[in-house]
Amino acid sequence: MENLDLIILTSVISVLFLVFILATYREFTIMGKNDFKGGKERGPRADFLYFIGKLFTDDRIDKKQRIQLLDIVKETIAKMETDEMRHGDENK
Repeated sequence: MENLDLIILTSVISVLFLVFILATYREFTIMGKNDFKGGKERGPRADFLYFIGKLFTDDRIDKKQRIQLLDIVKETIAKMETDEMRHGDENK
């Protein structure tokens, strides 16, 4: 009876390991049955790239406005790289 705690711990870990294996197997079988239907990627980076792509495909935006928008984007990226945008307000 002195090894009862070791037996209980081993059985709990074994059961958890089996549950992990079964859950992983179940997820892979579900993924195998369903075809991946890619949707529009979401998030700030994806929205930013979508916006930049839209600048070049939208015919309603004339060249002068495109150049101005791209300059604003370049300036914003430069600020983000130097951390001026995040920490600029704290230093004032």
